[in-house]
This record gives sequence, structure tokens and C-alpha cells, in this order.
Amino acid sequence: MSDARAAWGERIVDRIPRLRSMRLRALLVVVIVVLSPLGLVAASSWIDESVGRRMAADVRAAADEVAAALATTPPAATLDDVARRHDARMRIYDARGEIVAQIDRDDGTHPLQSLGMLLFGADGAPSLAEFDATLGPVSQREESLDAASTRVKCRSSDGAKLYVCSAARRAGDALVYVQESSRRPVRALYDLRYQIGRLAIVMLPVALLLAWWLGWRTVRPIEDLRRQVLAKAAVAAPGADLSLPRRDEIGDLAAAFNGLLRTLDDRRTQNERFVADLVHEMKNPVAAIRACAEALEARSDDERAARLARVLDESGAKLDALVTQLLDLARAEAGMPNEARGRVDVAALARGVVDSLRADSRWTCAFEIDAEDAAIDGVDHRIEAALRNLIENAASFAKSRVRVRVRADDRVAIDVEDDGPGIAAADLPRVLDRFFTTRGRAHGTGLGLALVRAIVDAHGGSVRAESGESGATFRVAFPRAR
Repeated sequence: MSDARAAWGERIVDRIPRLRSMRLRALLVVVIVVLSPLGLVAASSWIDESVGRRMAADVRAAADEVAAALATTPPAATLDDVARRHDARMRIYDARGEIVAQIDRDDGTHPLQSLGMLLFGADGAPSLAEFDATLGPVSQREESLDAASTRVKCRSSDGAKLYVCSAARRAGDALVYVQESSRRPVRALYDLRYQIGRLAIVMLPVALLLAWWLGWRTVRPIEDLRRQVLAKAAVAAPGADLSLPRRDEIGDLAAAFNGLLRTLDDRRTQNERFVADLVHEMKNPVAAIRACAEALEARSDDERAARLARVLDESGAKLDALVTQLLDLARAEAGMPNEARGRVDVAALARGVVDSLRADSRWTCAFEIDAEDAAIDGVDHRIEAALRNLIENAASFAKSRVRVRVRADDRVAIDVEDDGPGIAAADLPRVLDRFFTTRGRAHGTGLGLALVRAIVDAHGGSVRAESGESGATFRVAFPRAR
């Protein structure tokens, strides 16, 4: 049941996005606290009214029940039984007005009144017997003057701290008189309701100011921490230098984030060292395999042995290229540590890559370039590798044309567009992932575009792929050089 209520509350918050704000929640809490006395007064008034109606019905029913019991021989129920069931005070008078039987089971409290007395203390209300003594002879009271049918009268004591309902009913020559009382410990608040209302109006601006200050003090450092964490998430190798000089729980949270960043940096360093060692160990046997293949091909007159040597050499070359790509990818994803950075002329690099591809006989498509002067801070040969991978990837799918554009505004934007078949919608989210390729194993490893993304991320940039009817476009953006 509690899970259902929690889910219901979450749905309400989701439907009202502003309720997700801690500032608004602090405001609501303070306003509710300020207005709660008025709510308590209103609730106590409603409770007192409901208790009064129940008491009137109780004493009427008790008087009818006692009168009916007295009409039978022997009586159908004892006076004590009826008084206990109704928590009432009962008296029976004879024709001369003298009491022939009485019992008092009324203590003047009900569960809600008991709670009120616990919260507000003794209310100074008289007992039922004390209040009854001030009403005069029972036979002269309004409800007793004509008691052929059950008559009910409810009264309040001075100060309205005790509420009493009385019922009278004739049973032959006898008079049945039943009373029930209720203490009202919250009555003092009810009497002050207008003063409480005015006080709430005066205090509400102060409460709103306090709520705003509380929300600002609570939310502002969290927003500051959030901005710093998001900035760290955009960096390939974030340092553990989140700055939030506080000695409270939010400061502890910032310290925990710095601890997490240090742990991640240690893991990244270990992974980088592992990959470098692995690649180094793999390069030596790959080089030995290729050297053996070349020697075998040069010294063998057997055509089959020569063919096997060529296959061995080509496979070794592919394996060497794959190992090199893996090493470059690992270093780029680690943020390219210990690599010197400087001012990089992106337009010049793009023109140089395009000129080299135009001279490469493997490509039959036309290369177009439209580049304006643009510079970024980075590692020049890494930026060149990213551009080359992007343009070669476009050329491998292009029908007749690849277009490269470089623009400089608040950021340096590079667009590489081809007129090929485009990218399937299902492949767009994965096209920059490792080992994802649609060209088959014979034509690609799926590491080129992953390397592009790693290099761009390491320079604080972004890259995304788009596809349309006229082909695919890769859009890269870098921060401009300072």
C-alpha cells in the first residue's frame, strides 16, 4: 500500500515539473507551517460539530432505550449496561422528583479530545456534575417540561470549554434524564481564530522570504556542483578538482565526487598502461611475422609458397594496422596525456588531407572543400587523423562527391558530407561505436569513427552523424582557440 502511495506521489510530481524543484518544495513547507494553525482551528471546529451531533444522537438513543427497558417487567436492560454502551450519565426521577437510580459513565473525553488535551494541556473545563449543578432543578429544565417524547438540549459552559447534551423522556411516572459531555481543549485557539489569521497574514511574507533564502542556500551549491560535474563529464580526462568549500553534507558530496574522479583516473591510467604494454608486446611478433613473410617470398621459387607469403604479409599488415588503431584509440580515450598541444590551423589541415586524397588513386569521387580560417587548441597530428578518417569514410560510401566545409563562429564547425546511400535510422546511434561497421570485415575494422569521436572528445568537442535522402553528414564542433 505504501509503495502504491509513493508511486502515486511520483506521478503527481512528474505531471507538475515545478514540484521537482527543491526551492518550491521549501516554499510549500514553510507556507504550510505558517498556515497550519488556521487549518487546526478549522479542523477543530468541524470535529466539535461532528462530536456534538453524535452526542445528541447518543443521549436520545440512550433515553429511548432506558424508557423502553423500564416499560418491561423485569427491565430488558440495566441502567449500567446502557450507560456503559453510550458513555453517558443517567438519572431516573420518580413522580415526586426524587432520584431513584443514577450512574455516571461519562468522563467528558473522546479520543480526539484526549489528543487535544495531550497537545494543549488542561483546559480548565468544569466537570459534568459541576456544570449540571448550575442548571437548576431537572424538572424545570427546557427538555424536561414536555418529555412525552424524547427531548434533547445541548449547552456550553462559560468559555465554551465543556459541551453538554441532555435528553429527557417520560417512562410512566418516572423521568429518564441522560447527559453526555465533551471537553474542548482547542476552543482557546478557535476563540483566537481572527487574531491567528491576522498573525498568519503578517508572518507570510517573512515565511516566503525565509523559504526563498532556504531554497537558495540549499539549491545554489547543488547547481554549482552539477555544473562542475557536467563540465567534467565533457572532458576525456577529468581531474579530481571539484571546488565547493563547504563543511556540510553538500561539501561531503563534492568530496565524494572528487574521490570517485580520482578512482576513475587511477583506473584510466591503469587501463592505458595495460593497453600500451599489450600493443607493444603484440607489435614485436607482428613485425617478426611480416619479416618472415617477406623473406619467404623473396627466397622461394615455389609459386604456392610465394602466394602464402603474400597472404601472410597482408594479414600481418592488417594486424599491425589494427594494433596501431587500438593503441591510438586507447590514448585518445584517455585524453591524450603527455602529448604537446598548440594552435592548430584546422582549415590548412583539411586542405592538406583533401589534396592527399585527390592524389590517391583508390578514390574515384570528387573532393570539394570550402574552408575559412579557423584555429583550435589541440594536437595537430591527432586532428589530422580525425579529419582523414572522416573524409575517407565519406569517400568509401560516396557515389560521385565528398564535400568538406570548415566554419568559424563561436565554435569551429567541420562538416563532411557525401552523396552516398546514407545511414539507416537504426544504425545512427551506433555509427560512432567501436567495431561497428556496415562495410564488412574485409573493408573496415569499425575503429576509424570511434577514433574520431575519442579525439574530438579529448579536445572538448562534439561529433554527430546525420543522414538524409542525399547522403550522410558528419558534423564536428571544436572550441575556438583562445
